[in-house]
This record gives sequence, structure tokens and C-alpha cells, in this order.
Amino acid sequence: MPDLQMSPEVRALLGPEGIVRAAEVSLATGQCVTCGQPLDGTVNMVVRTGGSYTHVVYVHDRCGPSQVIQMGPDFAPAAPADGYAMTITAAVLDHGGADLPVLIAETVGKAYVVNDGPGELTNVVASHLLGQGFHLVTRLRQAPPQANEWVGVLLLGHGPAGEDGLLVLDPDGGQFYTGSVDLPDGWLPQAARYGWAVLYVGNVGGLDPRTHDTKATTRALRTAAQAGQLVGARISIGTPPGPAQG
Repeated sequence: MPDLQMSPEVRALLGPEGIVRAAEVSLATGQCVTCGQPLDGTVNMVVRTGGSYTHVVYVHDRCGPSQVIQMGPDFAPAAPADGYAMTITAAVLDHGGADLPVLIAETVGKAYVVNDGPGELTNVVASHLLGQGFHLVTRLRQAPPQANEWVGVLLLGHGPAGEDGLLVLDPDGGQFYTGSVDLPDGWLPQAARYGWAVLYVGNVGGLDPRTHDTKATTRALRTAAQAGQLVGARISIGTPPGPAQG
């Protein structure tokens, strides 16, 4: 596991509660923002701050020190379209007695914002989505509301290596996610039944998209929700139309 280090100036900026929250963040699947390689060994926290946002990222000890970087007053966290690599885990999960098709997006590179005072670290991408029709999720008893104009397109058998692919588009047509997806048994029939899937985004804790462990996935989502680190929305889901029949 990475050994997280924070300089005195970083600790002073975050405050006692922020330090605790930062130490709770799992870096097991994170990437260094400098070299792009997986985080391992000694990892330093870097805080970029300016205006109303504080942006927390992580670097290898060999790639840079733990420090506070002062940004301009118009500084704001990057949006998902700015290059946050993600993984998608698909599952069929119980929500108040209904088995719903679920997609869980996790950022590969871990980055957080502090925008509600010291101590409140929020996943950068999740924070962005709160202004894009997503809602903070505190429990899994029912599906979150629909996010208008968000679309998921399943590319069955057309992933990079012949596996199933998934394209998720935001209301502006930006690619929130494009890549492979490993669909468990029963996912497609439920998605076809409802015409939508629940998309959760946040600091869920390094799920393995290939295991299809329903209990572990549910526990991870509930833990993230209880920590205030999960947002979600229903998005339209479908497959591209087939070729016209002559």
C-alpha cells in the first residue's frame, strides 16, 4: 500500500478534519499525476488552491514534493472530458426490492476538491457531475433521478479486443467514458426492461470489474455513500440501431 505523506503547509491548509479525510482515501488504484504510473511506495500529496476551490492530487516521492501550489483566482478543477481515465464496473444490484442495472465509474487517477471549507474532500469528477444533473447518493434504497440528455451506448462485441464496449455521452456530446465493459448475467435484460441504467461515480474503493461480486460491490457503494463520496443518476441506455433491412 502507498505511504501517504503531507508537508506541514499541506496539513495547515487542510486542517485536522481534512487530514483525517485525506488519510482515508484509497490510493490502491490511483496514478501519479506527474508520470501517470500507478501509485506505490512513498506518495506525496499536492494541493492546488485558488479562488473557491482546493484541488488535491498525488505524486510519487521521486516525482515531486508534497506542497501547496497557489493558483489564480479563476482556478477550478478539471472536468471529466479533460482526461480523467476511468474504469467501469457493471452490476445488477437490489434497490428496495428491484434489481437494477448499474454502472460504477471510478477515476484511475485520484483527485479531490475541497469546496465547502476544510475537511470536505470530494472526488473531482463527482463534484463536477453535481452540476450536470447528478445527485449526492446517501443510500441505495431507490434509483437516483434521471439525468437529462446523458446517454449510454452499448457496443456489444466491439470493444478494443472484441469484448463489449461502452460509450457514455454527456449533454454536450462529450465522451464521459469510452472503453470496455464486462456485463454480468442478467444485466442486458434489466437494461432493456427499464431503458436506463444507474450510473454511480465516486471514491468507491477499487472494484474489480471482472469479479461480479454483488455483495462486495454493494458494500463498497454503501460505504462510499455513507462517507458522502458517491453521486449518481439514471442515464438512458441502448445499443446502436442495426443495419437497415433491404
